[in-house]
Amino acid sequence: MKSKLDENRIKQGVGGQAVIEGIMLRNKTHYVVAVRKPNKKIDFIKHKVEANKNKLSKMFFFRGIVNFIDMMKLGYKTLVFSVNTAGLEEEKEKNKKNLTKEENSKKESVAMTLSMLVSLFFAIGLFIALPYFITTLIGINEKEHVILFNLTRGVIKLGIFIGYLLVISLFSDVRRVFEYHGAEHMVVNAYEHGLNPDMNNIRDYTTIHPRCGTTFMFLVLTVSILLYMFTSYFVYSYIYAAYIPPKILGNLTVLAMNIILLPIVSGISYELLKLGFIFYNFPLMRLAILPGLLLQKITTKRPKDDELEVALFALNKLLDDSIGERSEEEVKAEIEKENEAQLCV
Repeated sequence: MKSKLDENRIKQGVGGQAVIEGIMLRNKTHYVVAVRKPNKKIDFIKHKVEANKNKLSKMFFFRGIVNFIDMMKLGYKTLVFSVNTAGLEEEKEKNKKNLTKEENSKKESVAMTLSMLVSLFFAIGLFIALPYFITTLIGINEKEHVILFNLTRGVIKLGIFIGYLLVISLFSDVRRVFEYHGAEHMVVNAYEHGLNPDMNNIRDYTTIHPRCGTTFMFLVLTVSILLYMFTSYFVYSYIYAAYIPPKILGNLTVLAMNIILLPIVSGISYELLKLGFIFYNFPLMRLAILPGLLLQKITTKRPKDDELEVALFALNKLLDDSIGERSEEEVKAEIEKENEAQLCV
């Protein structure tokens, strides 16, 4: 029988994400990344969460923008660790041995920046530019039919997003990540309901969680539809009317403003996500975030026992204050020892 939500545990803010062959979990003080290695053993890193000294991180609305950037950075770091530990980049690790620690750090920093920029440009192209130009090609005049144009663009944008998730879920490697995502949610749900999660009691809990990043992405798409509607109206009622630029320039102006407004969209979406979780028991609020929860049916799958084991391992390491920090270097050294031992056999 499921217990009620434990408010004290919810305030600890335990959450995370799936990575390659593992899970990242964090609370307000630490984060842990647990990964299953090729030899089937589970290893982990544990670090303190660096306090964000930026005053904006505490301010309503702005905290959503700051938190989004921080999570992107942490997400990349944890993903790199999981890829290396799962044995998917052994050749790159060999090449790193010829570099100093400073050179490795600089190289990883450049790689992280480039990766984030590529991801950002890909997202802008797929979910902002493409829906905009498809709607334009359909023949709807944005200047004359602002609401219809943006509603059509919104439907196309949601269709692309859902289609993208469905397509990538067909790949076995991505499906396994989605299973780890489900395991993460099940463990967090059990913990927030006051249990000491184990392999038996977590199976009663759902793979759906209201604070999930998938729900956040749905909110981002929904908020953008409404906000961009006002953007189009402003451009075509004031800027376009005053300067009368060519049609293509008007389109590019709207598109540029859509991109500039992305931080505002993420800030609003973050506050709505927090509001949705706080008032989750209210029927109207549940109805409002229901589409985001339904999308999690795609991005989370029922996990296998070995995936649940990794999720439990991550939670236990996170909550155990007697376990100090464990670095990536320690994990690499452990892997090297194991590899040497195998060669001697």
